[in-house]
Amino acid sequence: MIKMRKNLFVLALVAVIAALNPFSAEAQGLGGLLKKGKQALEKVSNTTTDNSNQKNTAKAVATKFENGIEMINPMAEYIDVTPVGLYGITTSENYGDAYLVLKVMMKEPASKASFGGSINNEKMIAVDASGKVYNTDSNGTFSFDTPEGIPVSVVMNQPAIMFTEIKKSTEVMPMVKFGILIDAYHKGNLTLKNVPIFWDETPE
Repeated sequence: MIKMRKNLFVLALVAVIAALNPFSAEAQGLGGLLKKGKQALEKVSNTTTDNSNQKNTAKAVATKFENGIEMINPMAEYIDVTPVGLYGITTSENYGDAYLVLKVMMKEPASKASFGGSINNEKMIAVDASGKVYNTDSNGTFSFDTPEGIPVSVVMNQPAIMFTEIKKSTEVMPMVKFGILIDAYHKGNLTLKNVPIFWDETPE
């Protein structure tokens, strides 16, 4: 069925070309026009596919900050992100919970962005030096005000996106991964390495 529709489209294209330029049609013959029509169709198809891919593709940028955190950011074209660290809250003598703090600046004409998990079906997670994986209670995201062109703090201290039951002896989290969603065409997952944990401190 698809092939038949494609052939009908090519024949219609040939008819239009022949109507606009009858002398050329006679000189080239039906075979030549069919060939040119097919080439034109392929060119249009390839152009459409390329544009679609560009719309959903962003170049990941790797950065190392003065605080020792390394970051891979596929959203760098759309939003600047500076990771501050994890802030720990003591919940028992030896354990506590931790939330992520960022400094961000929106580059897109958007006033809000969402942070958390489930971007492209990937969870928000942290991994400690022993290989233990910490998940959050929610795979969703939380919306924050991120006005275009103005640096703001994003304090991700909502209980559903905090990492829980971390040993207080943990001073650095080797890996943290989370997602950012601006809209359907601007979303991705950032990876942080060597993220310090500040126990019982308040972010500035």
